[in-house]
Amino acid sequence: MIADTIDPPAVFDAEAVSGLTGHPGDHAFAVVFVTRYRRLLPERVRRIAQTLAVGEAGDRADAMDAVLSLKVASTTVGAHELAGIAGRLERLVRRGDLAQAVVLQTALVAAVARVDHALGAFLGD
Repeated sequence: MIADTIDPPAVFDAEAVSGLTGHPGDHAFAVVFVTRYRRLLPERVRRIAQTLAVGEAGDRADAMDAVLSLKVASTTVGAHELAGIAGRLERLVRRGDLAQAVVLQTALVAAVARVDHALGAFLGD
């Protein structure tokens, strides 16, 4: 079965954030970047939940903004699992399937806990 041969996305790939400067040894920059991402993560997730809870057509733009913010930031920092979930949320919001997007929030919350743990380990918490 093909699903058995595909690895799940990484919770956190430290090489992604280390490669941002072009100097793999610039650990100080990576620490600052990861710290800021981690600090902003709860607000990004809260915005997604808030915009999906309202569920009105006018809020689709706000939901898309919140989802894309999470997707781009997560991709940049190397939180591939979260970026993948954000990508799925993006597709659902684009289709107007906010009810299914709300269901996917359960996976988002669980993934946030995993990435927070991984980021804490990277930062030495």
